[in-house]
Amino acid sequence: MSNAEAAFRLLQWCADRTRPADFDLAGAVADEGVRSFLKSRNVDSLAALASDGADARQAAYDIVWQHQLAALLQVLEAFEGAGVRTLTFKGGELLPRHFPGRSIGLVGDADVLVPRDEIETAKSILYSLGFRHSFFDAAQGVMRNRDLRNVADIELRHYELAPFVKTVEVTDPVVVQVARTSKADPLRCVEDRALVVIAIDVHHNVASDADPTMLFERAVPSSLGVGETLSSADHVWLNLSRYYNEVAMHGGLSLRPFAYTIPEVAAGTVDWDVVEQAARDLELGPTLSYFLRFCDRIAPGRIPASTLRAVDASTNTRVRDWGWQLGKLFGFHERFPAYAFEPSAFESAVGNAPPGPKRDDRESITNRQ
Repeated sequence: MSNAEAAFRLLQWCADRTRPADFDLAGAVADEGVRSFLKSRNVDSLAALASDGADARQAAYDIVWQHQLAALLQVLEAFEGAGVRTLTFKGGELLPRHFPGRSIGLVGDADVLVPRDEIETAKSILYSLGFRHSFFDAAQGVMRNRDLRNVADIELRHYELAPFVKTVEVTDPVVVQVARTSKADPLRCVEDRALVVIAIDVHHNVASDADPTMLFERAVPSSLGVGETLSSADHVWLNLSRYYNEVAMHGGLSLRPFAYTIPEVAAGTVDWDVVEQAARDLELGPTLSYFLRFCDRIAPGRIPASTLRAVDASTNTRVRDWGWQLGKLFGFHERFPAYAFEPSAFESAVGNAPPGPKRDDRESITNRQ
C-alpha cells in the first residue's frame, strides 16, 4: 500500500468512524515505511485510533494532550471569571470535540481569540497562572525568556501575542520513553525527565485583512464546557484557507488540519451560506476552493455543489493560486496535466469528476498585502 493511499483512507475514516477504515489497516500499520510517512505528516495517531489497538506512542500523545488541555481549561476559566470573552479555535476546540480523550500526534499549542481591548487583562491572567514569554533552549535543555525586542517584533508584525509558555513534568514511563526521541515542542527530555512545554497563543485577530467582529457575532458555546468557539462554518473556511497558504507558502506538510476539519464538514452542522459569504467578502477563491473540494472527495455529499461553485467564483485573479498542493502533502509526483491540452485524455483521466478551480483568485485571507 502506498503512503498516499494509507493517508487518504485514514482521512476518510475521520469522516465516518461508524465503519472500519476500508483498507488493510493491519498491513499499513505493520509497514515501517507507511508508519514513518504518517508520522512525518502528524497523523500516525489515525492508524492507532482506527485500529483501536494498544499503541505506546499513542498513549504518550494522549497523556501529553491531557496536560495541555487541562492548562487550556484553566486559562479559559480564569478568562471567563475576569469577564474576558474568549473563543477557542483550531485543534484546541476540534480535537476534544471529534476525538474525545485522544490526541492526533503531539500538538504544539492551543489557540484562543480575545477582543483586542481585553489583551492587557488576558496577559495579566496568563502571568498569574505561571505562563511567560519563553522558549525551550534545546542546546542547554532549559527554558529561556524571550528577548524584549523579539516579543515586540512578534506583536508588531502579527495579529497574535508572543506565545505564553510554561512547563509541566510528566513522570509516566510511556511519556518519558517517547520524550527521549522527541526533538520538538511540546515534549522534551531533560536529564531523562519528560517536560511538556505548554503554549497558549492569544490572538486578537485571525488574519491581517479580516474583521474578527464577524467571528464573535457567530460564536457558539465551546464543546470544552467553558468559553465560546467559532461556528462550524467559520472553523471550516478559516482552517482550510489558512492551511492552504501554510502548505503553499511555508512548506507545511502536516495532514492534521484535514484530520480535525473533515469531521466538522462531515457532521452536517456547517451553515454553507456563511462559508459562501466569507469566500465572497474575503475573495478566497482557490485558497479555499482546492481544499474544500478535497474534503468533498473525502466526505462526499456533505458540501453542496452550489457552495463549491460559489467559492470557486469568489474572486477574479490567480495571485494566490498554487494548484492542489496534494502531491506535496501526500508525497507523490504529480503527472503532466495532459487533460488541459488533449480532451480525450481529460475524459479518460477524470471522467465525470468535478474539476478543480478554474476561475481567477485574488490574494486570500492571511496573505493580502
